[in-house]
Amino acid sequence: MPADLPDLCTPSSILLLVLVGTVVALIFALAGTANPESFWLNFGLSMLFVQWVVLVSAALICGFRRFLADRAGRIMGWALFLVIPVVSLLASFIVVNFLPLGDARGGFWFVLRNVLVSLLASMALVRYLVLQQRWKQQVAAEARARLDALQASIRPHFLFNSLNTIASLVHDKPDEAEQATLDLSDLLRTGLRSGATQSLGEELELVRGYLRLEALRLGERLQVDWRLSDDLPLSQELPALLIQPLVENAVVHGIARLPEGGRLSIRGERASRNRLRFEVVNPLPADSARPAESNRMALDNIRQRLALAYEEGARLKTRREAGCFRVELTVPA
Repeated sequence: MPADLPDLCTPSSILLLVLVGTVVALIFALAGTANPESFWLNFGLSMLFVQWVVLVSAALICGFRRFLADRAGRIMGWALFLVIPVVSLLASFIVVNFLPLGDARGGFWFVLRNVLVSLLASMALVRYLVLQQRWKQQVAAEARARLDALQASIRPHFLFNSLNTIASLVHDKPDEAEQATLDLSDLLRTGLRSGATQSLGEELELVRGYLRLEALRLGERLQVDWRLSDDLPLSQELPALLIQPLVENAVVHGIARLPEGGRLSIRGERASRNRLRFEVVNPLPADSARPAESNRMALDNIRQRLALAYEEGARLKTRREAGCFRVELTVPA
């Protein structure tokens, strides 16, 4: 028996059981029909019996799911394997006792047939679940590896920019450079630790730390307008370094290239009950007809990480309007 099986109490798994039961009922009807006119009657009776066994078995598995989850994987596997034959055996005895099949031999073969078929169906079901679980584990492992690679490619970029900011302060403002180094050490503990996720609150604190570093370099040229809703779930886990690179792009490719600087707008809110939306808006230099290559690569990196983390559940939209560059990030809540 496998050491780990997926949850059978999902709509797709229950539907699969019902479809398999329908096929079994059809086979029973075809095998037991001598007169074509009685096919639909036999099929209806077979469907009633088989689907009763399927639904009762599914109800037992789902009802004892929490109990089975606390046991070893092999116990869970044997439970999944035996529950359908046991239910089929009990149901067959009930049918034989309350709906006699003509003679004892007919009742015996009825019970034996149902038990053998249910054993074969259980073997096929467990095998399907094992293959499905292995496929899911393989896909998840590949996604994690790719996500780590994408995230690793963005970390040096963030680190190098922060070090350049500190280096620009060393000679003229040593005290501020020292404080910036301490800020960077805090950021490294939060944003560059191992692991692909961090909470929304940690991500926003990472953004604030980065902006403190850039404020030392840009001074009054950098103005930040925070607009965060009070109902943001700060404990929600997100892919690490998701919002910070968007803010960094806005500063490096927008405000830092303007002699007079500009206002950076960061907005976060609940777009709906189950979706969060973040918006980063920055002014653009007059000569920015096309986005810089590093900016485009960072946005592509984030899009790929969103696809791996949420599949179709998240999106990143960018647009230029009225001399500003607007990035809108939407993720599930």
